[in-house]
Amino acid sequence: MSTKNEGTQMNTRWTRRIGAALAAATVMLGVAACGSDSGSTDTTSSATADAGQFPVTVSGKFGDATIEAAPTRAVPLSPQDADILLSLGVTPVAIPVDAQNRAATGGTGIWPWQHEAFGGATPETLDLDTGADSIAEKLAVLQPDIIVSTGFWGLDQGTYEQLSKQFPVVHFDTQANGEPWQDSTRKVAAALGIPEKADEVIAEAQTRLEDAKAANPTIAGKTYNAVIGDTGGQLSVLASDERGIGQFLTSLGLVLSPYATTLPVDADGRGVLSYENIGEMNADVEFVVSPTGDLSYLTKFPTWNALPAVQNGAVVSLARNTGLPNAIGFPSALSLGWATDQVMPLISDAVAKSDAS
Repeated sequence: MSTKNEGTQMNTRWTRRIGAALAAATVMLGVAACGSDSGSTDTTSSATADAGQFPVTVSGKFGDATIEAAPTRAVPLSPQDADILLSLGVTPVAIPVDAQNRAATGGTGIWPWQHEAFGGATPETLDLDTGADSIAEKLAVLQPDIIVSTGFWGLDQGTYEQLSKQFPVVHFDTQANGEPWQDSTRKVAAALGIPEKADEVIAEAQTRLEDAKAANPTIAGKTYNAVIGDTGGQLSVLASDERGIGQFLTSLGLVLSPYATTLPVDADGRGVLSYENIGEMNADVEFVVSPTGDLSYLTKFPTWNALPAVQNGAVVSLARNTGLPNAIGFPSALSLGWATDQVMPLISDAVAKSDAS
């Protein structure tokens, strides 16, 4: 399940830009409508057709999406949605990018775990830094027959209503990144007429996680904390293991520290910690998210340096420019396999250092 708790600052500007831009874009589009705005109040993900049969209807917070025929031109509105499509064997017509996304991917907008799925091809991009008119023109050229938006925070009722006049908009039931990645994958697969493919890729990803867990038994039961970043003089930390990074780490057998679970938690699994209370963040392993791997925002504090895990070297750095926070904070069947291979050696090393103390 993907959450914004690991990437709020990175995605805030994205949301502001694209929410207004897409609303403006739909007014300019001349593509024939193929969506439905039924306004269903059902909040459970559902499909009303058998595999490969159309029309098919899936639920969403702002209204059902009815797909009349097998889609051939899918456009995702977030990187997570691009992941879902790619994991299902569907190449998006374009992928959404902005300056921060490009900076973290060497200018391509393509995350490391997506490269193989694109087969070396360079996809079209929907550049969110270029303004509403440019985005509108690009959408008009792309002519999607389905929009996938399970992880796009800029989708609200007004934007949905504008978009759904032109396209079926397959989106979340509660909030962006608010459902388990497995549920989002199943919903998108149902909309594409390939529900059995969802079960296949979900099983493969979960088997890979279980295999990694079994191959590293020393990790089981070790406690951890995850520092998400500075929020204006306070630390944003993981306070729930039910979202994003927490869900991933817990699936590997780690346990969120007792202290972290006492913090007031928001809807995205985050808690706020004052710097004077850093000493309370005791755990076997400390995970730290930062833009480029620079942990100086923490290491300047003696209380951080005095933590046993820090003294033992049991700190796992998750730099945004490596893609790791995105891969495990906004998980998909595609990103989890890559992330497991990347992160597991780091965790094993950190646990070994903790055990050796």
